[in-house]
This record gives sequence, structure tokens and C-alpha cells, in this order.
Amino acid sequence: MAALSLELGLKTDPIEYRYSYDWLFRLMAQEQVRHVQLGTFFEIYQLPDAYFVELRRKAEDHGLVIDSIFTAHRELGGFFREDGPGWVEVARKNYERLIHVGNLVGAKSVGSNPGALVRDRMGCKPAGIRTYVQHMKELMRVAANEGVEWLSIEPMSCLAEPPTLPDEMRDMAQELNAYHAANPQSTSKVGYCLDIAHGYADASKQVKFDNMQLFEAALPYTSELHLKNTDKMFNSTFGFSPAEREKGIVKVEDFRDRLFARANELPVSTIVGYLEIGGPKLGRDYSDPQLEQMLRESLQYLRGAFLHEAKTGMKSPAVAASKPQLAAQVQIAPSMMCADMLNFESHACRLELAGADLFHFDLMDAHFAPNMPMGLGILEQLRPRTALPFDVHLMVENNELFIRELAKIGVEQISVHAESSTHLDRTLSLIREHGMKAGVALNPATPLTALDYVIDVMDFVVIM
Repeated sequence: MAALSLELGLKTDPIEYRYSYDWLFRLMAQEQVRHVQLGTFFEIYQLPDAYFVELRRKAEDHGLVIDSIFTAHRELGGFFREDGPGWVEVARKNYERLIHVGNLVGAKSVGSNPGALVRDRMGCKPAGIRTYVQHMKELMRVAANEGVEWLSIEPMSCLAEPPTLPDEMRDMAQELNAYHAANPQSTSKVGYCLDIAHGYADASKQVKFDNMQLFEAALPYTSELHLKNTDKMFNSTFGFSPAEREKGIVKVEDFRDRLFARANELPVSTIVGYLEIGGPKLGRDYSDPQLEQMLRESLQYLRGAFLHEAKTGMKSPAVAASKPQLAAQVQIAPSMMCADMLNFESHACRLELAGADLFHFDLMDAHFAPNMPMGLGILEQLRPRTALPFDVHLMVENNELFIRELAKIGVEQISVHAESSTHLDRTLSLIREHGMKAGVALNPATPLTALDYVIDVMDFVVIM
């Protein structure tokens, strides 16, 4: 059986005109989800190159990678339109621009659903498919020149948006794959971005192919996935919060297991599944703030259901490389005093993603220690943005003042200097009274005998 790795990602659609990429990248880093699929937005075809170079840098600063770009609005569907001039030309121009954007952000894949026929001209479908396939062959050359490895296509859920049925998916994929096979050096590969929530119900609401049947039919051509939930008619789509799982029909574990069972048929050895949801109602003060919880709940569920040990006994990298817990014998605690203060949050996110066990903060008052690199405000602002424990080393004269303020922030452990404490045992007891671990820091000239009478009220020692 071929080796297969599964990775989890997130498509950016739900933040469109709602939150910044910085906001989303921070959330993804906190959830240890590092793969970004950039969803398109109306301005993406006109923004300057510099915007996307900066967006890539922001993602990398958070330890993320923009692997893929995919349309969000069917805006490249002009290849199927015959009701006036210009449609095909605009679709082609914008697709080429999107491929160039893919190059700028470092994406391996750029894709879209092919487009939609207008319902009163369904007879144009064969000609529309021919036009689309011919342009895709030419775009495969454009992508190769831009260094984009894959062009991806999303099979849809209605006959007006081909490919939908198993034979349509097979025929389109085989023709494009044959073209690449004949021109391997000058064309990029083509694969399906397969949506596990897509099934086909006809005009009488009879389900002809459920989502698993279409999934099985498209698997030999699949290079990436969209992960979302749906109802029994494949009508509305949503995420994987507890309430949404109650009403939805998608069992992610079943799709995961089918991937492993048919891994030898896939054209790739790593499949990234991107959570693709629209989020709550856009532009309402009562709904927009709900997005964070919706994303976190869905991502946390998918980390278990999609990145879980499969029945084949194989593990995804996300499981195999999970970070050791705080109880590990050796823990890594990077000193945040050394971080770039102008990019403090992004550095913290990258350290967390790299596997740090806790953050170490040196707080000084310019009296006991001669400088003051950071203050309480930095810890207060970072606290809600990470789940890692905070280890604070106080180099101050007024320990009690700082201890009480740090307790309000939510610090897990504090060390105080034996040299700065008039009554060391009282200071350590105060730390513990606030539910934090208490430590003693010793300067090089201070003997270890300074600990003799406080061992019973301390949890750890910091040797300078």
C-alpha cells in the first residue's frame, strides 16, 4: 500500500470583509493548523503584486504556508457563457492573473470550479466543456511557466456546473491528464479539489449519487480536499461544531479511511483537507463575533476526525509529531525578551507552532536589574492569544506588586530572586496562594544554602 499523509488546512472565505488575515493566521497558529488555502475575493485580480508578497510574509511569520488558491464566487465561469461577447476573454485573463498570484504567495496549487451554465441555455453544455478544456490545456502551460505545480478543479453538485457525474469527472480528468502526460515538461498537473459534502440530487429531489459515491469516483484524480458538512439533500453547507454535527450527514472518519484504503490510486502522497465554511451572517454585530468559536470548534474536531490514526494503522504527521505535554522531563521555554518587539505576536505564534512548551518572560524594574526590556502590558495582550503556560522571572524590588498583577493576567509560574526578597518564604507562599507555581532564582554569587528554609514552599529553582 502506498504511504499517505494527511494534513489539515483552512480556506480563508469566512473572513472576507469581516476580519484581517493577521487575525486568521493567529487563530490558525494557535490551533496548530498551518496550511492556508487563499479564497478569492473581488479585488484579488487588481491588487498589486506587493500585496501578495506581503501576505506571504505574514503567513510565514505565523509559521503558516499558503499552499493553495481557490475561487470563492464562481467568477472564472465565463468559459461556459455564450450570451454575449467578452465572457471567455475575461475568464481567461483573470485565471492567468490568479496563477500569477499563486506564484507570488508560493502556492503549489491554483484552482476553481469550472463555472456555471445559465439554466435557460443548458444545450450549450457540450460546447462549454470543450471551450473550458481547451483553455485549461493552455493554462496548464501558463502555470508551468509560473512555477505552479497543480491546477485544481472542483466537481460540483448540479448538471449546470460540470463536472458533476462520475463519467463527467472521469472524462475531463483523463483528457487533461493525458495532455500533461504528453507534455510533462511544459505543463502543470491537473487534479480535483474534491468536496466531501457534494452529492447529486436531481430536479425531483431524488439522490442519484451521494457524497461518498462521488468521492469514490473522483479519488484517482484528487490532489486536495474541501472539508465541510451538509444535509441529506446536499443543500446547505456548514461546519463541524457539536450542533452542526448533530444535523449534518458527513462522517469525516469514513472519508479519511477511504483515502487510506485507496492511497495507491491517488496522484499525490500528501492530501491537505481544507475546512471550507462561509461562517455566520456577514455584517452583523451579533453574528460576526461568532466566527472564532465556529472555526475553533470545527478545526479541533477535524484534528481528531481527519488527522487521526486510521484503521490501516497509519498516522498523519500532525498526530505523529504532536507536541509533548507539560509533564515532559525536558521542556523548551524560549526567552521572549529576545523576540522582536515590533513582531512580538508573530514570533510567539511561530515558537508555539515549532513546539515550545512554555514562554519565559524576564520582567525587570530598572532598579534591581539595570534595564527594563518588557512590561506587564505585553503579557496581558499575549495571554488570550496562546494556550502555552507563562513562566515569569521577576528581577524587581517589589515582588508582591508584580505577583498580584501577574495573577490577574493568568500566569502559571513565577520565580523571584532570593536576593530581592526580605521574607522569601512569605513571597513564595503568596505566589502559591494565587494558584501559581513558585520558584526561586539565584544569582551566581548566592549559595544554594539560601534555599534550605524554603524548600517546602517552592516548586522550582532558576540558576543564573
